[in-house]
Amino acid sequence: MTIVIEDLQMEELAQRLAKAEGVTVTEVVREGLLSLAVTRGVVTKKPALRERLATLAAEVDALPHRSPTDNRSDNDILDYDEHGVW
Repeated sequence: MTIVIEDLQMEELAQRLAKAEGVTVTEVVREGLLSLAVTRGVVTKKPALRERLATLAAEVDALPHRSPTDNRSDNDILDYDEHGVW
């Protein structure tokens, strides 16, 4: 199914929001429509937990990976010696 946005200003806004959020235009439109539907009382229930968790997992996966700033080993951080004793 296709949705055609004939309002150039709205299409540009959707593209700018998508770029700023790092998501697709489809996701921007989905979020906007769901939010409006809840506000207007058209939809009263949240998406299924599985959907919400999948969305959250995708957002977490999209985050840049950061290397730890502390390069010491676990044993060095905990101050264990070579025998596993403090």
